[in-house]
Amino acid sequence: MHNIEEIFDIQRNDIISITGSGGKTSLMTYLALSLSKKGRVLMTTSTKIALPKDPTYTTYTSFDSYVSDKSERIVCLGEEVSGKGKLKSLGYDNLKEVLDDFDYVLIEADGCRNLPLKFWYDYEPVIYDFTTKVIGILPIKIMGRELKEDFTYNYKGFSKNIGTGIIDSKMIRRLIAYDKGFYKGFDGGKYLFLNQVEIEKDFANVRKIRGDFDFSDIKLSYGSIKEGKFYEN
Repeated sequence: MHNIEEIFDIQRNDIISITGSGGKTSLMTYLALSLSKKGRVLMTTSTKIALPKDPTYTTYTSFDSYVSDKSERIVCLGEEVSGKGKLKSLGYDNLKEVLDDFDYVLIEADGCRNLPLKFWYDYEPVIYDFTTKVIGILPIKIMGRELKEDFTYNYKGFSKNIGTGIIDSKMIRRLIAYDKGFYKGFDGGKYLFLNQVEIEKDFANVRKIRGDFDFSDIKLSYGSIKEGKFYEN
């Protein structure tokens, strides 16, 4: 097992965008709690996230309400969507204005409506050009299931571009390789995290994905955010 910060090679002043499905918000929160021991952390979004209710960090629901307070180790910042229980992006310029207040910035940069699998519409993901690393996330539990509309965000796009039938390692490889997906237009540090790896069947499926994984520019890791366990090749 490894420390989560080692898995993703996190350095002070990193700005990390998280894409994909099956644990983006959980990963962002886990990273924030870990990194807050070393510095100030900003959690935000370039799309939309559920309005956080965790009392361990401070949430600002508008750019105008934000006040920099060095005693706040974790700050969640966005614009509240009235009546929806969500925060939306501050916008590129407003976010850029507050970056220097933090040692680490975590951006949820994708949406999936809480479904475990997704394909991207043309406007997704939203990866800002000041991002230093992108972490794509995918739940291992989808392996071996037959692709169905009820658990796939943008099913039509997925079936047209990636395929249909049983979700296997080759289908996962095509998803990773899609050039407008996890790492759309990004040339910096790329990471893929396979989440929900908890039982032997999951580890066996990781081995299958690793067997077809031939991306020299993407660092593969796996584990369980829920269990706090993280591994790499």
